Amino acid sequence: MFIEKTGSTAIMRVIQALLFTTLVHVGLAQQYAASARSGEPFTTESLSFRTNAVPGTTNDRAVEISATLYLPKIRKGLFPAVVIVPSSSGVEDEREVYYARQLTQAGIAALIVDSLGSRNIADTLYDQSLLDAWDVENDAIAALLKLAEHDLIDADRIAVMGVSKGGSAAMNTALKIQRKWMGIRDVEFAAHIAISPDCTWTTRNAATTGRPIFFMLAEFDDQTPAKFCLEQADRIRRAGNKRVATKVYDGAHHAWEELGKTPTYDEKTENYSRCRVWVEDNGRMVSAETGEELPEKDWHSWAQKNCMTLGATCCGGTVELKEKAALDIIAFLRRWGF
Repeated sequence: MFIEKTGSTAIMRVIQALLFTTLVHVGLAQQYAASARSGEPFTTESLSFRTNAVPGTTNDRAVEISATLYLPKIRKGLFPAVVIVPSSSGVEDEREVYYARQLTQAGIAALIVDSLGSRNIADTLYDQSLLDAWDVENDAIAALLKLAEHDLIDADRIAVMGVSKGGSAAMNTALKIQRKWMGIRDVEFAAHIAISPDCTWTTRNAATTGRPIFFMLAEFDDQTPAKFCLEQADRIRRAGNKRVATKVYDGAHHAWEELGKTPTYDEKTENYSRCRVWVEDNGRMVSAETGEELPEKDWHSWAQKNCMTLGATCCGGTVELKEKAALDIIAFLRRWGF
């Protein structure tokens, strides 16, 4: 290549920058093409990013979060995507990975966020104070920002979903007051899918971004009862968001993604289904029954004394139920442009 000596340094830097950018894009394309030729119907990519740290809260440190991006094998332009945040059990093949696989088969990318593993937590089933839904919500927002920068992802079509604790995060990231606390103003998810979220301990303010929300609930859920989430859906509608859908799955228990002939009962699992707590706009937590203010830094002890019980039923799902739920998720996303 011939470069004139006059201004050669500046010109060379411009050309080098252009070449570097081109090589990066070519490299990504070749990497994608190579992995797409494998036997799997998708390709995977490891990502990492810092959580959305909020000073003065449980999520006040810039923890590095690991995530796995699942990209469909067949590419037709930019992919819509779903951020999948984990339940109290952490990332599991039969739940988060299952949904990621189903989404990729529908041409939708999925980013599984490992909120627990990134913090060296195995699970929070027996102590929910180890990781609050608030922390997972901030991981989800950080994942949205990271995914929006990806060359293969449509930044305007990124949804969020999760089960149980992850479902709470998927619901809460739609709430305006939660977004205010997170310091988020200029980005938002295009849709929210909350599977068996906790609707007993939530903000009194139900105003949302107005984006579509899908509550997927289990008829026999004794951990996060469906009736409270149906009430939550009505509150969100009354607050101005009419794009709220609900579905209660007949015969289902909490964590229906785990298959089994019968549901199982774990006598040590923390159960908050009897807790009714409002979180005010200023962050204060009050009992919905007595008006008593909860100690902000010791809410777990308050719950243990006042409303938390031990023991919960889960699982016992069927292949048919899982497939139906996955199809419902895809149909919901399709309805809103995914």
